[in-house]
Amino acid sequence: MAGAGWTAVVVAIALAATARTGRAGAVEDADRALFVKYCAACHGADGKGGGAAAPALAKPPPDLTRLARDAGGEFPSARVIRAIDGRTTIRAHGSGDMPVWGEVFAADSFNDAIDVRWKIERLAEHVRRIQAPIR
Repeated sequence: MAGAGWTAVVVAIALAATARTGRAGAVEDADRALFVKYCAACHGADGKGGGAAAPALAKPPPDLTRLARDAGGEFPSARVIRAIDGRTTIRAHGSGDMPVWGEVFAADSFNDAIDVRWKIERLAEHVRRIQAPIR
């Protein structure tokens, strides 16, 4: 009986781990889908700046996979969130390089402030996830 009890515990732990991994994978897939929908046209699906619209831009989009490396090894979450949101960026000399996604998300009548923040944070999390290894 004791052996069967341990087997049940091991199976339960394995199932819980699988469920967590599956959920994490689903979240990563959803984050990637948001990135592809809103960012890939300029930054490319891989985040390296080679999107279909990139050649038409006056300034090439940055390689988003190098942000942590360029920031001394730590991913600049707050800066990335501000850049994606764009509503607090001061644009003294005309428009910015990126759409103001905070305004775009807020304009959608189905999006409340929490949903807007959630989308911005999920996009930032995807960018964090695609960082190149720091050498």
